[in-house]
Amino acid sequence: MLPATPDEVWRAWTEPDRLPHWFGPVLKGIPGPDVEYVLEGRGAHGDTIVCRVLTWEPSTRLRVTWRYTGETESELRLDLTPTDDGGTRLLLEHVGFGPEADPVDYAAGWHMYTDNLEAHLAGTPGVADSDARWMELMPVYAAASAD
Repeated sequence: MLPATPDEVWRAWTEPDRLPHWFGPVLKGIPGPDVEYVLEGRGAHGDTIVCRVLTWEPSTRLRVTWRYTGETESELRLDLTPTDDGGTRLLLEHVGFGPEADPVDYAAGWHMYTDNLEAHLAGTPGVADSDARWMELMPVYAAASAD
């Protein structure tokens, strides 16, 4: 559960001035209906993420194609549902990975990023060392995927 309304969560996912606070900068384009935009990748090698909007339902549903440098296209699906306490339930699904992508890496990464998103929405500092947090989460998700 996130400590903000679906509208606030939507804006955190879609506004170029808010994305860097919890995920990373938009390098090209502005997220919107039927738009392609480019996000900065996590690595220090100039990696990028090319996203093409498939579904744009403000404050409710966002679907984008996701093409990280060196990987085939996958799909990121977000569904936002208001909670009784004024917050938001976020359902995040990332599907359709090619053989070169590591779902465990993505699971740990999305966990780290949603922790940062929650902190951003609450107005508190996010993860100070995202690489350390990601490395801490990797064995947890690796063990879960082995089951």
